[in-house]
Amino acid sequence: MNHLSKSAKNVLDAGRELWKYYHAQPEANPNASLYDIRLYFQGVKITKSGKEQMNSESNDARYTELIGNLRQSLKTLASEIRPKVYEYGFLKK
Repeated sequence: MNHLSKSAKNVLDAGRELWKYYHAQPEANPNASLYDIRLYFQGVKITKSGKEQMNSESNDARYTELIGNLRQSLKTLASEIRPKVYEYGFLKK
C-alpha cells in the first residue's frame, strides 16, 4: 500500500469506512457492491412513468457523511489524474 498516492489512499480509506458502516447493519449482504450499499441506504421511488429510480438522498446521517467523504475523495483523485489521462494518450483532447 505504500505505492498509493495520498489521494488514492484517502479514497480507499473513505470507501473502507462506508463498507464497515454498511456491514454493521443487521441485513447487510456480504457480497454487496457500492450500488447495493447506496440502494440499501437511499431506497427507491417510482417515477411518473412507473419505473423504479434510486432516491438521491438518505435519511441516515452517518451514511450521508460517509458517502460525501467518498465522493469528495474521488473528486480530488480525479482532478489529480485528469492531466495524466491526456498526457499518456488514454483520451485525446
